[in-house]
Amino acid sequence: TYGDGFADVYDKWYGEITDASATAAFMAARSVDGPVLELGIGSGRLAAPMREVGLSVIGVDASHLMLVRCRHQHPSIITVRADLAHLPLRGPVGGALCAFNTLFNLPSEEAQQALFTRVASSLAPAAPLVIEAITGTNLEAGPTSSVGVSQLTVDQLVLSATVLDHDAQTITGQHVEISEAGGVRMRPWMLRWTTPDQLDRLADNAGLALVERYQNWDGQPFDDQAESHVSVYQPAT
Repeated sequence: TYGDGFADVYDKWYGEITDASATAAFMAARSVDGPVLELGIGSGRLAAPMREVGLSVIGVDASHLMLVRCRHQHPSIITVRADLAHLPLRGPVGGALCAFNTLFNLPSEEAQQALFTRVASSLAPAAPLVIEAITGTNLEAGPTSSVGVSQLTVDQLVLSATVLDHDAQTITGQHVEISEAGGVRMRPWMLRWTTPDQLDRLADNAGLALVERYQNWDGQPFDDQAESHVSVYQPAT
């Protein structure tokens, strides 16, 4: 439900999250011959600059409304509607990108493992799987529930409510949008976060090896206190 629930506001609310130009440059420097698969293409905000630096992009998303928006804004990009845990891939692809916690929309370890395994079977030799995600470090001692103001304007109020389950490593949330024009709208979301060490095990199970890890797309060195990471996996040799 996440994509359909946020499709109409995604670019407005999250347009500055993930540096699109830096992401495109990062992928261009590491991808090999063949199309780059964007897992969770959404509105195409990252796919468009990847195309601009010469990459061929195929986008996958489970959300019909997100893909409608992507096809309207970027009609030349090939898109496929599919669950990321059941990817209809044949490969080989020259690289794969799963940005901004998209992997964590898969609600279980088994579903996340399925994505790793399916992508690994479709990567060309030396092609990267690149994951951008939170580390979970700042959630370890976080409150089990919270309510706060996400946005406030003269004609709109957006409240954000979350419930955190440390044992299950899940965050369940609602954005409650209240406006004069639209009344009240609920926008639910849920993440099942996985730590970098846990991701490395999923990758290893799929026959992938970690080759690079940074705090961000600019290559800032990663350390144990980092709140986010960009990790690059390749088929193990």
